[in-house]
Amino acid sequence: MSIADMDELETMLDEVADCFDDSMKQVFDEVPEAFEGRTSQMDWHAQVSSASDDLREDLNRLIELYETKLHQGEYK
Repeated sequence: MSIADMDELETMLDEVADCFDDSMKQVFDEVPEAFEGRTSQMDWHAQVSSASDDLREDLNRLIELYETKLHQGEYK
């Protein structure tokens, strides 16, 4: 895989995490009553940002796991 391909993969993973972030933040805007008494919009957005960061890190770990499996010949 070329460096350009890896950059493209990184960009796609960033887009997945960003899409998750946007979607989860939109939930508050669409159904604010579901959050009444539990969290404010500001707190929800902070929680979503943290979850999105975790998602991105987990995606990196998964990619590394499957790269390792491939290099070790686990898919022969």
